[in-house]
Amino acid sequence: MPEDANILVGLDTADDAAVYKIIDDTEPKFGLAVTGLIHPQKILSNASAKPGDALILTKPIGLGIITTAIKRGMADEGTVQQAIEIMSTLNMCAAATLANFPVNACTDVTGFGLLGHLSGMTAASGVDAEIYSDKVPILDQAREFAVANVVPGGSQNNLEFVSDKVEWTREVSSIQQVLLCDAQTSGGLLIATPEKNASDLLTKLYENGVSDSALIGKITKQGKGKIVVK
Repeated sequence: MPEDANILVGLDTADDAAVYKIIDDTEPKFGLAVTGLIHPQKILSNASAKPGDALILTKPIGLGIITTAIKRGMADEGTVQQAIEIMSTLNMCAAATLANFPVNACTDVTGFGLLGHLSGMTAASGVDAEIYSDKVPILDQAREFAVANVVPGGSQNNLEFVSDKVEWTREVSSIQQVLLCDAQTSGGLLIATPEKNASDLLTKLYENGVSDSALIGKITKQGKGKIVVK
């Protein structure tokens, strides 16, 4: 594929009209599909979080910023290897662990960033949430690059997307806001579990090698999907 190749993407709208968008990018694009079977009673939805649930995240965030730094030749080898290790670590152990606990809702954290995917969960569940910004595991190098304005466009778009869904307290800096919206590749799981089970679930996640897991917030009440970040 030549550099700066244009890819024409067609998306069918509700009225069957076609909407086309040009993706102008240097990287080749590919898609794949995975099919399989799952027990209908073992499906975890993002639409069933309940007030009082604790929110647990299983991987650190900041990968979008770091991969942007890698593309620009700004990341050292240690940072590159750390990013590769995180992105190549499957969510299999985390998923197997939470299968033994009561989990009301779950979603992965990928291209829409932590707050984008959480807003999908809160809106679908009809609840509001609270996030403790200082409890969210963030890669140190990502924070440093964010300060230097090494931020992908997708993360900036995510920040704009959640602008009417998130209330930022004064303690949350603009850098933290970008980090919490950073577009992830192969991110972790965001789990909503009854608060009484959170400590035991975290302990078991640690025992099973999911060592970056952290309790980062809670579902506060029934609502319209609002998220307060402290």
